[in-house]
Amino acid sequence: MGKRNMAGASPAMRRYQSARSNLLLVLIFGAVNMVMASVGSYTYFVFSDYGAYLLALIGRELYELSGNIVYLLICLGGAVLVLLPILLSWIFSKKHRGWLVVALVMLLVDTGLVVYDALSGEMINFLVDILFHIWLVASMILGISSGKQAMAEQEEPSAPAPRAVEDVEFRDASIVVQPNTPSLGMPQEERKFRVLLSTQHGGDTIEVRRSYGLTELVVNGKLYAQREGVMEGAYTLSARVSGKLIEAKQLPGGLLTIEVDGVLVDEKLRLI
Repeated sequence: MGKRNMAGASPAMRRYQSARSNLLLVLIFGAVNMVMASVGSYTYFVFSDYGAYLLALIGRELYELSGNIVYLLICLGGAVLVLLPILLSWIFSKKHRGWLVVALVMLLVDTGLVVYDALSGEMINFLVDILFHIWLVASMILGISSGKQAMAEQEEPSAPAPRAVEDVEFRDASIVVQPNTPSLGMPQEERKFRVLLSTQHGGDTIEVRRSYGLTELVVNGKLYAQREGVMEGAYTLSARVSGKLIEAKQLPGGLLTIEVDGVLVDEKLRLI
């Protein structure tokens, strides 16, 4: 198993997670751009798929010229088909690294389309878009190169929980058993809250809850860690339960993850 960094996950796992997160952002902003273009707005988010936006834009222009909405619907259907492989790649790449290759091919084609339009028009207007696509392709390549190790870590079975400290026979003074984190008690159920992310792993129910000014890590119905603050920002809530290190991480960009012993078990992109 690869060497883990201070944050828990190995560098390979982090590169793989980053590639998947970037793919999801491309999908979300690509869909937003498609909708904006279809209603006649020229607002454009760079972090997106250019081909889907271009099809929606063409459909809108044809509709305005002819008054026939069929042209718009056909082009929007084409834009959805462009985004569909990216959606599938994001979904299935969680367990099958080959789907990142599909995503890379789609992004290379999209990059070629941006470069073609840039050469046909004013290059300066496309400079940021080209730089973004180059960065995105590099991210996919790093994710693909790290995929084999990341998948091996993800599929590695969890180690059995160590016995309680008092049951361990110390034959070597170098052996250090990490104690479990004491529970902070039961969360206040009467307080209104929402569950940001919930998952089942190894028989444990892990939840990240948010109420006004408070974020909590709850395992099997018990509170183990909390963070106060009206503004969330990036953070890590961690606790050792039954010998397993459980970490809830809010990463820059809105991705919320749950890791157990440094292995990603669930994730969610938070837009709010």
